[in-house]
Amino acid sequence: MAQRLTWIDNLKAYGIILVVIGHSIVLSADYAYTGLLMKLIYSFHMPLFFFISGFLFRGKGTGNYFLKKWMTLLVPYFVFQIISVVFINSFYYVTTGQLERDPLSTLLSIFYLNGSVGWNAPLWFLVVLFILDVLYYFFSKWSKRTGIQMLLVLLSCIVGWLLSETGIKFPFGLQIVFSCFLFYYLGNMTKKYKVLKLLSRNLGVYTLIVTLAGSFLVGSMFWLNGSRLVSMYDNYFGTNYVLFVLTALSGIVFSVLLFQMVQETGIFTIFGKEAIILLGTQYFVLLGFDTVCRMIGIYSPVVYYLIIKVVFIVAGYMMSLYIWERIRSRREVVMK
Repeated sequence: MAQRLTWIDNLKAYGIILVVIGHSIVLSADYAYTGLLMKLIYSFHMPLFFFISGFLFRGKGTGNYFLKKWMTLLVPYFVFQIISVVFINSFYYVTTGQLERDPLSTLLSIFYLNGSVGWNAPLWFLVVLFILDVLYYFFSKWSKRTGIQMLLVLLSCIVGWLLSETGIKFPFGLQIVFSCFLFYYLGNMTKKYKVLKLLSRNLGVYTLIVTLAGSFLVGSMFWLNGSRLVSMYDNYFGTNYVLFVLTALSGIVFSVLLFQMVQETGIFTIFGKEAIILLGTQYFVLLGFDTVCRMIGIYSPVVYYLIIKVVFIVAGYMMSLYIWERIRSRREVVMK
């Protein structure tokens, strides 16, 4: 069994916290106060997850690769989808007297057949990642030549750009896969050629790259997002596709190098280990928090409310996951 990398778990935790912050703003806060933060987060946070997934790709090992991916990605997807459909339709019916959407649209969204996964939008990532994992399994075995691989990745980017221009949505989020493939590939190549190890040999160069990547990310996000925010789920990549790729890569480089530099710090490791749970439940928690705050009269779509909400939710997740980890550890000890 491969040893877990603490810095990768911390990096995933950082990414999922960015997701929570972004969705907190989308669902409840005022864009006038938080526009810059939204532009920054949406410029790179989802490409970062695909990069991490590519970095962790292992096309060999014990057991059936496809069965493992089904169990770790699609089973959680369907579980969270069914819970989401029941929960949100019950909530809508109680509060408005009608369902969130008609039964046919609901059925199509459960199986991701109409380009939408329904109310619990973050779940799209699990299906697209499953497709990428399967594609990359064959991709890595079919061609061992780097030149051919790079050509295919470039072709994938071109197709991704063309599809983003049409606005067409395909079943299972297939229109998203082409643009995600680049980041997945680069993650895997970074690990394969030990790029991080090579960079860490010279602290001065390492620090310079982190600084330049962070600076480019902050500067480019203003021109990238325009009047709309970048959204991989909507297959919208801002004002310029090439600028999107460069901005996303700068955010990835900045984040990866920063966390790899402090890899011994395991403060948020548990978030990274249970990232799928946070991905699937965050909308419930955010909606529940806002509903309770409205009931007691403290809801307010301004910055201070957003800060309180994010801190409260992150702390709540951390405490719950810590308790769950302790309980699970004790059970394992008893079973032994």
